[in-house]
Amino acid sequence: MDKRAIFLVALHMLLLVKAIDSHAQTNSPAGVKPAEAEPHQNATSESKETATGKESDKESAKSAAVFPAVTVKALEEVIGNVAKRSITATKTDTPVIEIPQSISTVTRNEMDMRSVQNFTEALRYVPGVTVDQFGYEGRGFEYLMLRGFNGANTANFRDGLSNSAVGFFTQFITETYGLERVDVLRGPSSVMFGRGDAGGIVNRVTKRPTAAPIREIEFQYGNFDRKRIAADLGVANKEGTIMFRLVTTALDSDTQIRFPNTGGDRAGNERFYIAPSITFRPTVDTTITLMGDILNNRSQASLFYISAPDGGRTNVLQSDPRFSRYSANQASFSYQLEHHFNDIFTVRQNFRYAQQRGHFQDLFSLGYNTLDQPTLVDRATYATNERLNQIVLDSHLQARFNTGPINHTMLLGADWNQTNLSLKYFEGYTNGYMPPSIDILNPVYSMPIPRPDLMGMNQRQRIDQLGFYIQDQLRYKENWIMTLSGRFDRIHSRDNDLLNVASTKSNDSAFTGRAGLTYLFSNGIAPYFSYSQSFLPQPGFNADGKSFDPTRGSQFEAGIKYQPVGGRSLYTAAFFDLTKTNVLARDPTDETGFRLMQTGEVRSRGVELEARTELLQGLNAIGSFTYQDVDNIRDTDFRGKRPVQVPTTMVSGWLDYSFGALGIDWLRGFALGGGVRYMGKVWNDQENTSTTPSFTLFDATLRYERGPMLFSITSSNIFDNRYVSTNYFGRYYLGTERTVIGTLTFRF
Repeated sequence: MDKRAIFLVALHMLLLVKAIDSHAQTNSPAGVKPAEAEPHQNATSESKETATGKESDKESAKSAAVFPAVTVKALEEVIGNVAKRSITATKTDTPVIEIPQSISTVTRNEMDMRSVQNFTEALRYVPGVTVDQFGYEGRGFEYLMLRGFNGANTANFRDGLSNSAVGFFTQFITETYGLERVDVLRGPSSVMFGRGDAGGIVNRVTKRPTAAPIREIEFQYGNFDRKRIAADLGVANKEGTIMFRLVTTALDSDTQIRFPNTGGDRAGNERFYIAPSITFRPTVDTTITLMGDILNNRSQASLFYISAPDGGRTNVLQSDPRFSRYSANQASFSYQLEHHFNDIFTVRQNFRYAQQRGHFQDLFSLGYNTLDQPTLVDRATYATNERLNQIVLDSHLQARFNTGPINHTMLLGADWNQTNLSLKYFEGYTNGYMPPSIDILNPVYSMPIPRPDLMGMNQRQRIDQLGFYIQDQLRYKENWIMTLSGRFDRIHSRDNDLLNVASTKSNDSAFTGRAGLTYLFSNGIAPYFSYSQSFLPQPGFNADGKSFDPTRGSQFEAGIKYQPVGGRSLYTAAFFDLTKTNVLARDPTDETGFRLMQTGEVRSRGVELEARTELLQGLNAIGSFTYQDVDNIRDTDFRGKRPVQVPTTMVSGWLDYSFGALGIDWLRGFALGGGVRYMGKVWNDQENTSTTPSFTLFDATLRYERGPMLFSITSSNIFDNRYVSTNYFGRYYLGTERTVIGTLTFRF
């Protein structure tokens, strides 16, 4: 950290400690946390009763006259696959039906039920989200789109703080075994988070210590020789004032990426993850949680197949099993502080420092060498050394009070986000040596290929963002709920081109807002309308080494939510009209296919339907439907064209049945689930001249639980549909083949 970073962190800490100390001097040590104050984001479905649950229940009678609704529901966060409350959208513990914006939650129960193995798998049954648009991804990158806009990096949030930082290849990787839930907030959301993009954000909520002990060990084996071991262990003292949790996993696996003419060589993947966390509760009013994690990821080739001279598909990979390497080491430390002063005021502070060091190298095709041999493809090498650091600090004060017949939940806060990127990019020749070409009729791999040493880019970039926000959730007569939010951001960025000895600075500022109105009917129906904005500085560089301009987004959304009173279901429908400026797209002049450029303005309009419900006892269902009309509306070259890889229609559904509901002894413990996913056709190029056809995939799972043992066998793409996700930049990106994974879990 530099001096400015240290100063800002110290200032936030000083103000918080001073406030807590002042309260301690004027408050009795026996103060009790008010029942109506919501739990922090570390409340999970497994820990519905915290150490102070009984004290809160005793006090609820006193505070019920002020906030009766929240007193009863504050700890009822998740029931099965349905999340009734969320902190992601408003930074306050709010019922989902009161949030005037589309939000979906993938619970830990659902991830276990579907045996989710990577992050994009978790989002397969969420409306408005397109995942794996580049097909199978074994390197750890999390490709996704929200309402037609790329969200692989801009939508990356963890525990309510931005994790959205990116270099050429560097981006923070998610280990799904370490997650408690995933919240998908669709539409512009800068007003609360600063770096929320126009398409929305995806908030990964990390597992945290709980008052209840946790003891879980998991063994897993699957096709492609997948081997994984994991453990989730948690303890707490008798008083519940100190709680500890350790989550760890190790993976060693081959992948579906198989090199021809090598006797079966496959690209592999190795990963190690460990995440300790500890929570202190020195008083019933104060909670301090410290979290850390380390993730090391090693993977080999990417799934890039060379196209034949006539544009057809081949089974020849442009990479090489001995040369292609993607190596990333990342780590983070974070803390969360929460203190309740009284029935009105609560203060919170969240902090995280995260870093990633990456070394990447691979090959890309240059096209056919028609002079020597028409089936010979020339290749070039590239390599990068990248360092990425991010510091995020968020502090806010919450106040609950009444003004006549109106109840207020108000937030006043500030956050600071600093990203530092160092990038060295090497490409092409190595001491005058060109990597060997490859013949698509007789490919030869594992030939000596040195790492390139011709530097094409040496950049350093720093982005500082300081934001101030205010929000008020107004409730009138228990039926009308208005949400008003405003935010002001100042962004300072500096780019240093060390190769050309040049430096540029830029300053930007923006105001963003959100306004929403919801009406609650007594039968659980809640129509709403909202308007929201986004403003996002975009890290990275274009082909000229210049930084990208910030992007802005605005959206009108109208919808309806239905949650039957006392039920275990949630139904939502949303209609939206969204525009975004300075959209990033792949640069067609870049042969690697990775470099980005900025286009004009893109508009996305559509409808999203979602149902999460218990149809019968033991029978749970998840269903989603998405229709989105996405077009370039200002770009002079591509006006009226649909962006690449954006489907018009997506449909998915999942049914899961626990046979224990039948009351038959020998069936008790068995459960069966199955799902279907449909993805509409997409355009392959920005000129909209060719398309990749639609495809449909089926998933299934079988589980058996007896005592402390749980065994499951899960298959994705069970019928092994060999489909193409996209044909992009002259390369075919194949989808994920059938995977079959068996998992044995012991909980004791």
